[in-house]
Amino acid sequence: MNRREALRQFGHAAGALLIWRSLPIPSWAALREIEGWKESDVVQLTAIGDTILPATPGSPGAGAIHIGRFVVMMLTECHPPTDSDDVRSFLSEFERHIGLNDRARFVQIGAEEREKLLVKFERRVKIAAVGTGWANGFKVVKRLVLTGYFTSEPGATQALRYDPVPGTYHGSVPADATTKAWAT
Repeated sequence: MNRREALRQFGHAAGALLIWRSLPIPSWAALREIEGWKESDVVQLTAIGDTILPATPGSPGAGAIHIGRFVVMMLTECHPPTDSDDVRSFLSEFERHIGLNDRARFVQIGAEEREKLLVKFERRVKIAAVGTGWANGFKVVKRLVLTGYFTSEPGATQALRYDPVPGTYHGSVPADATTKAWAT
């Protein structure tokens, strides 16, 4: 990662944090509706986000914090218009590829089935030509889902360990497969 990309990602995270702190409740659902995006798009993005980051026994999934609204807001407020076009293209291509012919059906099917469909589509993205709009849209959605989830209160405090004021430096801390990453 070069310095420009690191600064851009830091700016996105900082913007998400500022927007999050201004919300009256800890959920992206409190964000206003974005003009130019249909509610079915937001619901579809939330279902995709919940498939990418499902609920676990210790933390809620991305769907519980209404990640679709965050994705749409970030696309509109912080990304170039080409990214919004790519995400719209991705949603159309995804709907066509999975063959459900109805966005509502993807939301209604079980989590295991949604995961299989998303994994199958991701394989297709990996072999797509570089610069393909819908493939880029899928990558943008994945990145925004991760950013939105881990900058949310449930993501930072339940999925990660949260320490508002880190203490002394401990250079060698034992870790295993169940150790959570830090959110400070």
